Amino acid sequence: MTDWSKSLTGLHERLWQDLADALAPPARRVVLSSISLTSGPEARMVVLRAADRGRAEVAVHTDILSTKVAELRADPHATIHSWNETLQLQLRLRGTMRIETGAAVAHLWPRIPDGSRSSYGVTPAPGTPIPASDAYDRTPDQAKFAVLTLEIAEIDAVHLSGDYHRRALYRRQDRWHGAWLAP
Repeated sequence: MTDWSKSLTGLHERLWQDLADALAPPARRVVLSSISLTSGPEARMVVLRAADRGRAEVAVHTDILSTKVAELRADPHATIHSWNETLQLQLRLRGTMRIETGAAVAHLWPRIPDGSRSSYGVTPAPGTPIPASDAYDRTPDQAKFAVLTLEIAEIDAVHLSGDYHRRALYRRQDRWHGAWLAP
Protein backbone atom coordinates (compact mmCIF):
# COMPACT_ATOMS: atom_id res chain seq x y z
CA MET A 1 0.00 0.00 0.00
CA THR A 2 1.29 3.46 -0.80
CA ASP A 3 1.66 6.04 1.92
CA TRP A 4 0.04 8.83 -0.09
CA SER A 5 -3.34 7.07 0.04
CA LYS A 6 -3.40 6.85 3.84
CA SER A 7 -4.04 10.53 4.56
CA LEU A 8 -6.47 13.04 3.12
CA THR A 9 -3.60 15.46 2.52
CA GLY A 10 -1.44 12.84 0.82
CA LEU A 11 -4.26 11.70 -1.44
CA HIS A 12 -5.12 15.31 -2.35
CA GLU A 13 -1.49 16.04 -3.22
CA ARG A 14 -1.23 12.87 -5.33
CA LEU A 15 -4.45 13.47 -7.25
CA TRP A 16 -3.26 16.92 -8.35
CA GLN A 17 0.11 15.45 -9.31
CA ASP A 18 -1.76 12.82 -11.32
CA LEU A 19 -3.70 15.55 -13.17
CA ALA A 20 -0.47 17.43 -13.91
CA ASP A 21 1.18 14.21 -15.11
CA ALA A 22 -1.85 13.51 -17.31
CA LEU A 23 -1.05 16.52 -19.46
CA ALA A 24 1.67 14.50 -21.20
CA PRO A 25 0.84 11.78 -23.74
CA PRO A 26 -0.44 9.13 -23.60
CA ALA A 27 -2.09 9.63 -20.20
CA ARG A 28 -4.08 12.72 -21.03
CA ARG A 29 -7.27 11.09 -22.26
CA VAL A 30 -10.18 11.61 -19.89
CA VAL A 31 -13.95 11.20 -20.15
CA LEU A 32 -16.17 14.28 -20.19
CA SER A 33 -19.79 13.77 -19.17
CA SER A 34 -22.55 16.29 -19.73
CA ILE A 35 -26.32 16.32 -20.00
CA SER A 36 -27.74 15.58 -23.46
CA LEU A 37 -30.18 18.01 -25.01
CA THR A 38 -32.63 15.15 -25.55
CA SER A 39 -31.91 11.94 -23.69
CA GLY A 40 -29.92 12.15 -20.44
CA PRO A 41 -26.21 11.67 -19.72
CA GLU A 42 -23.58 11.85 -22.46
CA ALA A 43 -19.93 10.79 -22.15
CA ARG A 44 -17.05 11.11 -24.56
CA MET A 45 -13.27 10.85 -24.54
CA VAL A 46 -11.43 14.19 -24.63
CA VAL A 47 -7.84 15.29 -24.18
CA LEU A 48 -6.88 17.06 -20.97
CA ARG A 49 -5.03 20.25 -21.97
CA ALA A 50 -4.56 22.09 -18.64
CA ALA A 51 -4.79 21.48 -14.90
CA ASP A 52 -4.57 24.44 -12.52
CA ARG A 53 -4.58 23.44 -8.87
CA GLY A 54 -4.60 27.04 -7.59
CA ARG A 55 -7.79 27.82 -9.47
CA ALA A 56 -9.14 24.26 -9.15
CA GLU A 57 -9.75 24.02 -12.88
CA VAL A 58 -9.02 21.64 -15.75
CA ALA A 59 -9.46 22.38 -19.44
CA VAL A 60 -10.06 20.59 -22.74
CA HIS A 61 -10.27 21.88 -26.33
CA THR A 62 -13.13 21.36 -28.77
CA ASP A 63 -14.82 22.56 -31.94
CA ILE A 64 -17.37 25.26 -31.05
CA LEU A 65 -19.96 23.46 -33.23
CA SER A 66 -19.69 20.15 -31.36
CA THR A 67 -22.75 18.81 -29.60
CA LYS A 68 -21.04 18.98 -26.22
CA VAL A 69 -20.83 22.78 -26.49
CA ALA A 70 -24.57 23.05 -27.10
CA GLU A 71 -25.19 20.69 -24.17
CA LEU A 72 -22.94 22.71 -21.86
CA ARG A 73 -24.56 25.98 -22.90
CA ALA A 74 -27.94 24.50 -21.94
CA ASP A 75 -26.63 23.01 -18.67
CA PRO A 76 -23.04 23.80 -17.65
CA HIS A 77 -22.84 21.01 -15.06
CA ALA A 78 -20.25 18.42 -16.07
CA THR A 79 -17.98 15.66 -14.77
CA ILE A 80 -14.50 14.71 -15.93
CA HIS A 81 -13.46 11.15 -15.13
CA SER A 82 -9.88 9.89 -15.19
CA TRP A 83 -8.32 6.53 -14.47
CA ASN A 84 -4.64 5.96 -13.78
CA GLU A 85 -3.97 2.24 -14.17
CA THR A 86 -0.49 2.42 -12.66
CA LEU A 87 -1.64 4.19 -9.50
CA GLN A 88 -5.03 2.44 -9.42
CA LEU A 89 -6.52 5.91 -8.94
CA GLN A 90 -9.93 7.02 -10.19
CA LEU A 91 -10.87 10.70 -10.14
CA ARG A 92 -14.27 12.23 -10.74
CA LEU A 93 -14.09 16.01 -11.05
CA ARG A 94 -17.52 17.64 -10.84
CA GLY A 95 -18.35 21.27 -11.48
CA THR A 96 -19.53 23.78 -14.03
CA MET A 97 -18.03 24.32 -17.45
CA ARG A 98 -16.96 27.69 -18.80
CA ILE A 99 -16.86 28.01 -22.61
CA GLU A 100 -14.28 30.39 -24.05
CA THR A 101 -13.74 31.32 -27.71
CA GLY A 102 -12.32 34.08 -29.89
CA ALA A 103 -9.94 36.62 -28.38
CA ALA A 104 -10.08 34.93 -24.95
CA VAL A 105 -8.33 31.82 -26.33
CA ALA A 106 -6.45 33.22 -29.36
CA HIS A 107 -3.13 33.01 -27.48
CA LEU A 108 -3.46 29.20 -27.41
CA TRP A 109 -3.92 28.72 -31.18
CA PRO A 110 -0.20 29.08 -32.09
CA ARG A 111 0.66 26.32 -29.57
CA ILE A 112 -1.66 23.77 -31.21
CA PRO A 113 0.23 21.46 -33.60
CA ASP A 114 -0.80 21.78 -37.25
CA GLY A 115 -2.12 18.21 -37.29
CA SER A 116 -4.41 18.92 -34.34
CA ARG A 117 -5.73 22.24 -35.64
CA SER A 118 -7.82 20.45 -38.25
CA SER A 119 -10.01 19.13 -35.43
CA TYR A 120 -11.37 22.67 -35.11
CA GLY A 121 -13.03 23.28 -38.44
CA VAL A 122 -14.84 20.12 -39.53
CA THR A 123 -17.44 20.61 -42.27
CA PRO A 124 -20.20 19.67 -41.92
CA ALA A 125 -20.34 20.32 -38.16
CA PRO A 126 -19.41 17.45 -35.81
CA GLY A 127 -22.31 15.01 -35.35
CA THR A 128 -23.98 15.84 -38.67
CA PRO A 129 -25.10 12.74 -40.63
CA ILE A 130 -22.91 12.09 -43.70
CA PRO A 131 -23.29 9.60 -46.58
CA ALA A 132 -19.86 7.97 -46.14
CA SER A 133 -17.21 7.70 -43.43
CA ASP A 134 -14.95 10.21 -45.18
CA ALA A 135 -17.59 12.63 -46.50
CA TYR A 136 -16.34 15.62 -44.53
CA ASP A 137 -13.59 18.22 -44.72
CA ARG A 138 -11.10 19.16 -42.01
CA THR A 139 -9.92 22.71 -42.48
CA PRO A 140 -8.34 24.47 -39.49
CA ASP A 141 -10.48 27.42 -38.44
CA GLN A 142 -9.46 29.40 -35.38
CA ALA A 143 -13.00 30.79 -35.17
CA LYS A 144 -14.26 27.28 -34.37
CA PHE A 145 -11.69 26.67 -31.61
CA ALA A 146 -13.09 26.60 -28.05
CA VAL A 147 -11.68 25.90 -24.62
CA LEU A 148 -13.92 24.18 -22.09
CA THR A 149 -12.76 24.86 -18.54
CA LEU A 150 -14.25 22.87 -15.70
CA GLU A 151 -14.47 24.98 -12.55
CA ILE A 152 -14.22 22.10 -10.08
CA ALA A 153 -16.69 22.09 -7.19
CA GLU A 154 -15.73 18.66 -5.87
CA ILE A 155 -13.32 15.81 -6.44
CA ASP A 156 -14.22 12.21 -5.65
CA ALA A 157 -11.00 10.18 -5.48
CA VAL A 158 -10.85 6.38 -5.19
CA HIS A 159 -7.58 4.49 -4.70
CA LEU A 160 -7.86 0.75 -5.30
CA SER A 161 -5.04 -1.01 -3.51
CA GLY A 162 -4.61 -4.75 -3.15
CA ASP A 163 -5.44 -4.86 0.53
CA TYR A 164 -7.62 -1.83 1.26
CA HIS A 165 -9.55 0.57 -0.98
CA ARG A 166 -9.76 4.21 0.04
CA ARG A 167 -12.15 6.93 -1.11
CA ALA A 168 -12.24 10.62 -0.28
CA LEU A 169 -14.39 13.58 -1.27
CA TYR A 170 -12.88 17.06 -1.52
CA ARG A 171 -15.13 20.11 -1.90
CA ARG A 172 -14.30 23.67 -2.86
CA GLN A 173 -16.84 24.91 -0.30
CA ASP A 174 -14.86 23.10 2.44
CA ARG A 175 -11.56 24.58 1.19
CA TRP A 176 -10.55 21.14 -0.11
CA HIS A 177 -10.06 19.66 3.39
CA GLY A 178 -11.59 16.35 2.35
CA ALA A 179 -13.56 13.62 4.07
CA TRP A 180 -13.26 9.86 3.90
CA LEU A 181 -16.09 7.92 2.27
CA ALA A 182 -16.75 4.21 2.21
CA PRO A 183 -15.39 2.97 -1.14
